[in-house]
Amino acid sequence: MKKPLSLLCLAALFLLVSCAASPFPPPPGANGDPGTAVLSPGEGPGGTLPPVAPPETETGALTVTGPAGTAPVETEPPETKPVETDPPETEPPVTEPPVTEPVETEPVETEPPVTEPPETDPPETEPPVTEPPAVFPERKPVTDPEDKTAPVIFYLIPTVTLERGSRFNLHRYIAYYDDLDPDVQLLVDGEVDTALTGETTLSLTVRDHGGNEASARVKVRVTDPEPYVPPDVPDDPPPPPEPCRFSDFAALYEKDGAEAGIDVSRWQGAIDFERVAAAGCRFAVIRLGGYVEGEPFTDPYFEENYKNAKAAGLKVGVYWYSEENGPACARQNAEYLYRVLDGRELDFPVFFDWEDFAWFETYKMSLRDFREMFYAFREEAEARGYRAALYSSKYYLGLFWPETAEGGSVWLAHYVDETTYTGDYFLWQQGLGRIDGIGGDVDFDVLYP
Repeated sequence: MKKPLSLLCLAALFLLVSCAASPFPPPPGANGDPGTAVLSPGEGPGGTLPPVAPPETETGALTVTGPAGTAPVETEPPETKPVETDPPETEPPVTEPPVTEPVETEPVETEPPVTEPPETDPPETEPPVTEPPAVFPERKPVTDPEDKTAPVIFYLIPTVTLERGSRFNLHRYIAYYDDLDPDVQLLVDGEVDTALTGETTLSLTVRDHGGNEASARVKVRVTDPEPYVPPDVPDDPPPPPEPCRFSDFAALYEKDGAEAGIDVSRWQGAIDFERVAAAGCRFAVIRLGGYVEGEPFTDPYFEENYKNAKAAGLKVGVYWYSEENGPACARQNAEYLYRVLDGRELDFPVFFDWEDFAWFETYKMSLRDFREMFYAFREEAEARGYRAALYSSKYYLGLFWPETAEGGSVWLAHYVDETTYTGDYFLWQQGLGRIDGIGGDVDFDVLYP
């Protein structure tokens, strides 16, 4: 009975050993076999696939940045899958979100380049406020039922001669303003054809929006070009008149406490202020800069002139050459002016020099606008601890300003031996001449105590 049982046990043991040595592999994924396709987020073959980060560029391939110390992996555009070595049938869904999610949700197109500054940034040397617009909004016409004052035609050339074929611009021969209306109408009766020779008389009417008028006539002659005739130069021409020397000027006008000085700009070039001071000059008014054709500018010699004039012991002032068209423009440019001035000490007010009167109506200013422009300039100076004063000629001071206005804060320009201006002023630009230290002509001025 025992032998059959032993044979049965041996047969069972033989069957068990045969099953353990089966040649068929286990099912995919069993026992942690390397054939498994299960990937944890952030891992790949060898555990090196980095987590997906937002794209760093706006176009082309997306740059995927990994954790610190790992190299970025560049992928192709979104339609290409980044892990190309894994069999698609064994790739579980968990591997797709890290690759496709940033492309679907990140607003790539709205992310500005990090290295490019905004295009609207001004140059580093000028803040935004220093660049006023070249064209300002047009002012609305002023209609005041109480306004009975007619516009003023203050400049007129009654007879104009032109060569046939030349251009004719009436504003070259007339200038006008109104007390309140910035946009005065110019009505012209007549027509000039410069293609034909002849003579035409134009009847002009300047009318404000209140119906007040001023009138004038201009005769225009169109002639054939005359042949050039060289000037008759004598064989021995007389010498030009001797320019006035500063020493003579000072001897004539330095009386009762008055002092003699000069005003300068880039037109004088490099100046030797030590020699200027040695010649008897007591002060210098220097152009700081100005506003021309819609842009503020700094005189290229301002820094050098200010430093050297101060070092030579002269009193120093500055002036601003203005072509502003109203108080708003004057306030905008004040930021530029005082940025350049940079708190420097001055012995005079800051002078406001507006000279383009021959084209006044083209600035679209009324007389009130013009005066308020200077008041705004003065307020900006006082707000920064400076004073302001007007520069103008005798004619335009009398025309645009009451002769007793501004409390004597006037720099008068009148090129005569003895002025007949009856208003108040404390500085007089009398003429020009020569002084040691400057290579050409320069304006001579008298400062009154």
